[in-house]
Order: sequence, then C-alpha cells, then structure tokens
Amino acid sequence: MCALFDGLLEDWSAAVRAKDPARLAAMLTEDCVFLAPHAPPMRGRKTVEQLYANLFMRYDLVQEFHFEETQRMGVWAFGWGTDDVTMTPVGGGQVLRFAGHGVSILRREPNGVWQFARGINNATRQESCIER
Repeated sequence: MCALFDGLLEDWSAAVRAKDPARLAAMLTEDCVFLAPHAPPMRGRKTVEQLYANLFMRYDLVQEFHFEETQRMGVWAFGWGTDDVTMTPVGGGQVLRFAGHGVSILRREPNGVWQFARGINNATRQESCIER
C-alpha cells in the first residue's frame, strides 16, 4: 500500500478516537465530496466536520479501512477496499455496525500535503447489532 495512505489512515483513526472533528476536517480538501448510500452528496470540508461533530456527541466510533489496492499518479492517488464502522451510543443502547466497500481519492495540495478529496462507499447496516 502507498505509504501516504498508511499515514493518513493512522491520523484519521487517531482523530476519530479523540473525537476531534476539526482534526478530521484538516485532512480533507476544501472542495471534498463524499457519496454514501441513501444520502445526498456531502460537499465541502465544513459539512463533513459538522457531520462528525454531531456523531461524536451521540456515539463512540470505531472506523476500520482495509485497502485492497492503492495507486499514486502525480498529484492524485486512489485506494479501494473495505470500510467498517461501529457506532456505540454514548448513553447506552443498540450498537450499530455498517460495512461495505469504498473508494478514496486523495489530492496533493499546493503546499505538498495529501488530503482526502473524494470518497464513495456502499456501506450498509449489519444485522449483528448488540445492546450495550
């Protein structure tokens, strides 16, 4: 796998564990677009930051990504593989799990930093949910 994906995914996971939406947003291009099932496109860094801020108030999240392939081409890079998200309600209740496949597209910005620019996934809710 591309080392740049390794580093970004480690940083992303650390920001999720810390419940830090601003840190997540810093890993996104200003014009990012994310496509999820049964939802309109999420456009822009601020939209994604607000989504995670809302999620972090209600859930403890664990996100796992396993890339099957990554490629780098100039200022662009992509990776595809599986996504898995476990959402545990902060106040107790049913644990939710979503899993599927996804594609992430990165762009190297003029300052040399790689950021997530586009993403799409087909994650669906899994039935093996438990009460906590």
